[in-house]
Amino acid sequence: MRLAKERESKGLTQKEVADKIGITQASLSMIEKGKRVGSDKTKIKLSKLYGKTIDYLFFEDKITKRD
Repeated sequence: MRLAKERESKGLTQKEVADKIGITQASLSMIEKGKRVGSDKTKIKLSKLYGKTIDYLFFEDKITKRD
């Protein structure tokens, strides 16, 4: 996942992002590490905050591309 990279590129802390989207910093940390999935609502909020698609933020590494 690219969540931490996107957060850092915006100059935001985990606490700032968590406060903006209404979750705890601990929950965001686990989502960024892949230890927690996060609700669809949380994924949408992160997508809007970072200006990136949900696929890009959460699933790009898992999508198989065909030639």
